[in-house]
Amino acid sequence: MWDMLDNTKDCYEQKRGDFIFVYHHALATLFMKYGQFLNVNTIPTYQIYAYLVDPIYLQKYMKSAFPDEHFKQMFLHAMKESNTEQMLGSLEPLVSYVLKQMGGFCIDGWHVKSPIEG
Repeated sequence: MWDMLDNTKDCYEQKRGDFIFVYHHALATLFMKYGQFLNVNTIPTYQIYAYLVDPIYLQKYMKSAFPDEHFKQMFLHAMKESNTEQMLGSLEPLVSYVLKQMGGFCIDGWHVKSPIEG
């Protein structure tokens, strides 16, 4: 997830024409991975919005509501964002939140256990 965020940032910084696609793909991937972590049944990407906001959808497909309300609100905000700078500003805290919920991650936290031979 951190790598996905980093790739999305690179896409934004390079002002690439596919940034919006990459951003929404990152959101979908994040939702799927976090949902899997929370043991939420897989929701097709075209139904995610309805799953999060429509109680009739939950009843129709016999689904339980998404278990993390804070993530849900952050995610819905990120989905609706249309300004590219603010899109990135929505994605970064969302990824950080999910990584924290999943036990944390620090890109600079790696240690080499075996001696380096040169």
